[in-house]
Amino acid sequence: MAVMELISEPPVEDAPRDTVADIHKDPNSPRVLLVRRLADIVVLPAGRISANERSLTADILLQVLDKVELKLRVEVAKRIAHVCECPRALLRTLLLDDPEVAEPILRQAEHLPEALLIETARNGSHEHRDMIVRRYDLSTSIADVIVEKNEPDICKLILRLEGLTLSPQAFDILVSRSTVDQELQYLLLRRHELEPAHGFMMFWWVDAARRKRILARFALDRRVIQEALSDLYPRVFRSKTPPDPVVKEILILAERRHRPRGLNGEAVSMDVVKRTLSIACGNPNADTIEAISMIAGISRDLSSRILRDKSGESFAVMCKSLGVPRQDFFAFLIDSQSVNAASQNETVKDEEHAEELLAIFDSMARDFSRAVLRYWDWNGNPRIAQIKSLMDDTMV
Repeated sequence: MAVMELISEPPVEDAPRDTVADIHKDPNSPRVLLVRRLADIVVLPAGRISANERSLTADILLQVLDKVELKLRVEVAKRIAHVCECPRALLRTLLLDDPEVAEPILRQAEHLPEALLIETARNGSHEHRDMIVRRYDLSTSIADVIVEKNEPDICKLILRLEGLTLSPQAFDILVSRSTVDQELQYLLLRRHELEPAHGFMMFWWVDAARRKRILARFALDRRVIQEALSDLYPRVFRSKTPPDPVVKEILILAERRHRPRGLNGEAVSMDVVKRTLSIACGNPNADTIEAISMIAGISRDLSSRILRDKSGESFAVMCKSLGVPRQDFFAFLIDSQSVNAASQNETVKDEEHAEELLAIFDSMARDFSRAVLRYWDWNGNPRIAQIKSLMDDTMV
């Protein structure tokens, strides 16, 4: 009976225990005090603690740091932001934590290992990268990682840093993304890393004012190259043995004067060139595109782009490369634009535009115009083809 009474007695309730949330919030809980005491040791000056002892303490701190609330982790980050000898494992954990935790270190720490900044840029959030690009010690390697993330606002911050030099790969990526972003175009055209290949590719998607800037900035003279290669022409083109196809192609590209050719490779007169251009101006169909391609010595793709380019600057460059007289070039513009004019106001506007195109035509040397066409012929230029492939990847 006594046994039955003992069994039937109600169980004694345990005293209520602190929840995990209570442990986090209590400023005097053992866990909070543990974190603060360990942080006290990590921030000791070098004379009072060895590197090994500091690392051991940091390793112990890492075991509990992810088990405390955000506010305490921010407190720890603020304290170690000024510790030059802080163990990298602890730095890495705090840098990859929430942006609020990483902020004191990214904004206040004077010296951070480049490798840790690269890892944070690669694996952190948009907010992490925004703070990184604002550091004074942003390097080319770190910028490369950030550019690959395709965050336009942060990329524009990078482009505004005049003291930073971007790698060729990063710059190619940014050029490939500038097709519809006018602010990005503006920033790229101001950079010292911008090369002719970049400028002449961007030519196809910038406005008329920037097109003129590109043509003016990258004006060049190929005489140095032509003089250096002059003795190769007779060896390649007058030799009885078949020429090296690679050398032959380069020599043709570098040649000072282009000789318009017909369907069978025969030379054609300037009258034929002018008649073909006149027809092509008002009717850029498949036949005229093919005819211009043969006469100008360019790919069919480039011929199509030029004839369908409504702004007209590219047509001015091509006519200059063919040696078209300026009065005939101006006549092409007036004749083609008068056909499309819907009113007297439109006619006046078109004539003003024709005058602007004539100024571009007059400003260029013929040899320079040939060089521009080579940059525009994307299929035959490996450098341009590489940037184009990046564009294709971006659009996928």
